[in-house]
Amino acid sequence: MPHRRSVRLLVAAVSVALVASAPGGSPAGAAPGPADRAGSTKLYRVQAGPFFNNPHGSKRAKFRIERQVINAIRATPRKGYIRIALYSFDRMPVAQALLDAHRRGVHVQLLLNDHQDTKAMKALRARLGTNRWGRDFIYKCRSSCRGTVPDRNLHSKFYTFTRSGSSAHVLMVGSANMMLNADIHQWNDLFVTSGRKRVFDQYVRLFNDMKHDYRSNQPSYMFCGRPTGNHCDDSVDKLTTRVFPRHSNRRHDVVLSMLGRIQCLTPRPDGSQKRTSLRLSMHTLRGKRGNYLAAAIRWKYAEGCDLKVNYGLIGFRTKQILGARTARGRVPLRSTGFDFTGDGEVDRYTHQKYFVIRGTYAGRRNSSVTLTGSSNWASLGTAQDEVFVTVRGAGVAKKYARNFAVMWRPGNSRAAYTTTYENFRVNRQVRTSGGTLTHLPTVVRRPVTTIEPDGLRPPGGSWDVD
Repeated sequence: MPHRRSVRLLVAAVSVALVASAPGGSPAGAAPGPADRAGSTKLYRVQAGPFFNNPHGSKRAKFRIERQVINAIRATPRKGYIRIALYSFDRMPVAQALLDAHRRGVHVQLLLNDHQDTKAMKALRARLGTNRWGRDFIYKCRSSCRGTVPDRNLHSKFYTFTRSGSSAHVLMVGSANMMLNADIHQWNDLFVTSGRKRVFDQYVRLFNDMKHDYRSNQPSYMFCGRPTGNHCDDSVDKLTTRVFPRHSNRRHDVVLSMLGRIQCLTPRPDGSQKRTSLRLSMHTLRGKRGNYLAAAIRWKYAEGCDLKVNYGLIGFRTKQILGARTARGRVPLRSTGFDFTGDGEVDRYTHQKYFVIRGTYAGRRNSSVTLTGSSNWASLGTAQDEVFVTVRGAGVAKKYARNFAVMWRPGNSRAAYTTTYENFRVNRQVRTSGGTLTHLPTVVRRPVTTIEPDGLRPPGGSWDVD
């Protein structure tokens, strides 16, 4: 594959430089963690809410999500439990924080997918072992933990801490793997909450269920702590989680169910109508499922919703469906997928899977519901271990919408309907053997942005183990 080896060498070099430049193996640009500060870690308090990294930003912006995880690990006290379920993991700073926690008496448990075996994983395995029924372990599920099909994965991404500093029952969930690639090439999100014991316990039970690494498919189910009504309902319950695998089709799909509850136009007292705002940031839309979801989301635009869609990679047929004209014109569509190396491969893109609804939902005006988690709007999006999480609240939705607006800006994303090349500039930097950065002349790259076909293709060096 063109330039694949060179991209991997560059990623490795950046990783070494970042770790070397940060005391104690912390990512460059990270603030000192709780364990680095004077005084007791009991003073540390987990900050709740959504966090976002920015692969186009400063080092501090790139590692923002990783920093939240490391800080929580460092503040976990003796006899506490850390449980992590991830698809990919190569970050030595995170592994080192987990090893330090284990040395001080914290119980550390990790479930990972079986597609890789990195230096970070090996370091943890040497200390924790692989006995998934013990108090400490790192274990790789054979394909999906709760499923059996060989080409399925453990694709969930969540972190639980019994206590971190003064915060109890800490839960983190979102799109972010603990990968250098996730920091420097991807847009990711992480939603953090604490003090919600019932939801926390439900995630711990999910984790413990996943430990079985079943040889038969397990049923999909839903939980939300204590339901407001007789059952969980994402229009009224604060935090709702659906657990996969689950077979989806155009008649039965959780995304279609959500879209069916959205009312695009709501009458105002003055006779005008208010449009429901929808913002979709999706890593990938493709395959048969991507096609029918593209048709459904396009229909919400045709109905009058204020809809914008941003993607990392989209299938050829899916893009034709989503981009087809309506009476209102085309769905506003941009892509964060960029080729910065000139080899025709995507090497910077959104890895998020969030959908923000602000308007009338399930008959309730002025609703704010944010969908996040690990599930892509693609054929594998519900067929393997995934968590599909909805958060109700205006403050959370506003922060996600603000992040979307940042990605929507030219430079962070590109027009997806152009039929010619769209130029953009790349400022190149090279780290010398002495550690200093040398700025090379600005060059112009040209991402292929035609609608038929898009032109950019994975997998590139930065799309590997995604």
